[in-house]
Amino acid sequence: MKLKKLPFLMMAGSMLFFLSSCIQEEPLNAECDILGVDSIWLSRHKDMIIGNPMITNTTVSFNVKKGTDCSKLDPSFYLTPGARLTMEKDGMSIDANGAVRDFTLPQTYTAHSEDGAWSKKYMVSFNYPRPATDCHFEYFELEKKGRYYIWYENDSSDPANPRRDYWASGNAGFAFTGKGKTPADYPTCVCDDGYKGKGVVLTTRNTGSFGALAKMPIAAGNLFIGEFKSEKATIDPMGATRFGLQIVGGKPLYLSGYYKYKAGEVFTDKKGAVDPSRRDTCDIYAVLYEVNPDKFVPLQGDDVLSSERIVSLARLEQPGEPKEWTRFDIPFVYQNNKTFDKERFRNNGYAITIVATSSRQGAYFEGAVDSQLYVDEIKLTWEEVN
Repeated sequence: MKLKKLPFLMMAGSMLFFLSSCIQEEPLNAECDILGVDSIWLSRHKDMIIGNPMITNTTVSFNVKKGTDCSKLDPSFYLTPGARLTMEKDGMSIDANGAVRDFTLPQTYTAHSEDGAWSKKYMVSFNYPRPATDCHFEYFELEKKGRYYIWYENDSSDPANPRRDYWASGNAGFAFTGKGKTPADYPTCVCDDGYKGKGVVLTTRNTGSFGALAKMPIAAGNLFIGEFKSEKATIDPMGATRFGLQIVGGKPLYLSGYYKYKAGEVFTDKKGAVDPSRRDTCDIYAVLYEVNPDKFVPLQGDDVLSSERIVSLARLEQPGEPKEWTRFDIPFVYQNNKTFDKERFRNNGYAITIVATSSRQGAYFEGAVDSQLYVDEIKLTWEEVN
């Protein structure tokens, strides 16, 4: 009887050896990103912060109310699992998450991955918002990996901390396609020959095999005031585009600027099928909409032109295809039976976005590859509110 048990014991031992050899320690995380701001910290400081923090690959910016004392603030951040934040103090690297710092000037943080092999720097700033007024598109830079351009505004009234990260595009989403070999390959790029100085050129691009698999056959060039969440680009593209910021300078009267446009030759629908009966067109518009001052919720790709929160809209209805730089002056028209509320304005209860895209139906992946829109010198005219 004892001999009969031997094969069973040998088999059980072999299985245990096999299982133990398969169980290995999970590798340490190699990512080192700031994912968000601690919700408890935000709640504690809600009386001074306007809207949501803006987080990019290398920056975090907060808009704060005029008069806020930024000399002793201790922001706390959510990081990728296992990552940590440090800062330099007296020649030493010390833990920085939740540390008190003087944000009268932007402060540098270094994020370190759990495995210790990777790190990157973030610039964190607390800013007094500047209303969107004159947009010259002269301030831009390549993102950290040098793949595509990003744009920002420069507030000359704040020389110690002039950068304002108001502009976003879908370039980060296009990066997933692998078709952007140089910055010029991306849908949103610098135009060297703008109406005045530099401008922006928006081009509808083919997204290749990646886009076909994801049922997103094209990527329209776009530029807008707001935020683009690249982590949502493939799973919730409408939710990836978050339009608008609380940078309203008064009652909006006109959206002005310069543009030129050429539609691509072949229009395709969201399935990639050619539709010879349709011709592409661009879109340029601005939207003023209501927000809760204590909990900012932006408009997104599926409601930026249809939300009941929209107060007024300025839209270039028949852009045509001008070959030369052409000026537009578009009045804001009230929507949804609403009017401008001065008290709501004083309480930061409005947000504004400006949107430009090379394909009007690009959000639904319809348009013509190589459609190209050039924009420059965009301006919002405000009526001062006393």
